[in-house]
Amino acid sequence: MKWANSSAGPFEQAGELDVERLLGDDRWHPLVDLLPDAITLVDRLGLVQHMNVAAESLNEISRGAMIGRPIRDFVKASRIDCASLTEGFERGKKLQEVIEDADGRAYLLQTRPVHTWEGELNCYVIIQRSLEQLAEVLNGDGRPSASFLPQAAAGGDVSRSLSVGGGELVLGTHLTSLLECGKRAIALGSRLLILGESGVGKTELARMLHRQSGMEGRPFVHVNCGSIPESLFESEMFGYERGAFTGATSKGKKGLIEVADGGTLFLDEVGEIPLQSQAKILQVLEGGGLQRVGSTQLRKLRIQVIAATNRDLAEMVKEGTFRRDLYYRLCVVPLKLAPLRERREIIGPLLDSFLERINQRRTPALRIDAECRRRIMRHDYPGNIRELQNLVEHLAVLCDVVAHKDDLPFVDEGEREETVVQGQSFTPPAATTGGVAGASLKDAVRQFEQRLIEDAVRRTGSKRKAAEELGVDIATIVRKSR
Repeated sequence: MKWANSSAGPFEQAGELDVERLLGDDRWHPLVDLLPDAITLVDRLGLVQHMNVAAESLNEISRGAMIGRPIRDFVKASRIDCASLTEGFERGKKLQEVIEDADGRAYLLQTRPVHTWEGELNCYVIIQRSLEQLAEVLNGDGRPSASFLPQAAAGGDVSRSLSVGGGELVLGTHLTSLLECGKRAIALGSRLLILGESGVGKTELARMLHRQSGMEGRPFVHVNCGSIPESLFESEMFGYERGAFTGATSKGKKGLIEVADGGTLFLDEVGEIPLQSQAKILQVLEGGGLQRVGSTQLRKLRIQVIAATNRDLAEMVKEGTFRRDLYYRLCVVPLKLAPLRERREIIGPLLDSFLERINQRRTPALRIDAECRRRIMRHDYPGNIRELQNLVEHLAVLCDVVAHKDDLPFVDEGEREETVVQGQSFTPPAATTGGVAGASLKDAVRQFEQRLIEDAVRRTGSKRKAAEELGVDIATIVRKSR
């Protein structure tokens, strides 16, 4: 493979692609993992040297177990019939053909041999695409569907964004690491249990894991286990055959688990599953199949299971309200989402995103003044991201053009001034020489601060040194000295 530039780049050697150096440099791996297509690289000896996340998911092969193995082992291990790869590699030729998996799903297989200057095989690139995905990408006129365009094309970084309520948000390192861990687990077929308080974004993280693990275009079935009446839980989850019970439809019905076949089953609020139904859920997880209500036939399924809860399942196990064996089947890889109060670095981007979206629906646009924004940033958000989103909608309804601090529905805890500074205790102003009997709390605090600052300036000789002693910036000293 020749390069246009004559000067050698970081992965060039003597005008050709230096595949060994490229494969040995893992800086480009995260970029390849963002691609929706399954990409597998085989070196000149026929050994697999890299698989992106989509390739792991599509072929149901762990790259950790496949790296360094011959291409024929890749062909044998893949759930997709790609036997032509062995001959294609040996002859060093391009391939472009439609192949199928055991379930009859169709895929486009393409290969590209990369040659040295001398014409010898340098690297073999294997590309696999789901034809179901391609069919959804294209509208009737053959143009790409906007819903499938990579988020990066719209200015977002796919690896560092999270869809919350329809908007894309910048992630901190906390969520980014959870996302990477979750993608590795899905590539290995391991089940995930997302833990966290209500409103922290568990559903959005599950959807993003589904999309970024090469399953875009496959079913994502979100089941809120707490919203299904206990008496209907089994028929809704497992489906039923016709005539299975009084009121059953004449054609029977496919259950929510069966609808998720080939994709992701997201069991939200999993702690709310009725105890008597937990054994049947366990049977699905252990056996990979289900029986509809009223049927004796076992239907085999291929499902990635992600569960989520804001409850302490381990404690529920001790109390006997949740099966121990089901708990261990679901909690293979736990991902704990921290509350918003512990991820304050994303409050600003969240606020701006929600504000931008709300302003698309109102005229004039809502603005938030500096003091109001400061109080929003300091709030602890017991309702997490959902509370912040609701707060923006509250201000959009209540305010005409500008939102002020008095428009907020909560009291800013940051207004409470420190009563002890640098180990010095607070003495009420009324008890001191300069105190004013009957002064309000705000006035009393202001007087105490002024005396504290005056004393620090007198002892240190300057406002800057006083600021250092009191642990504040010089601007605070100047403002409170007026």
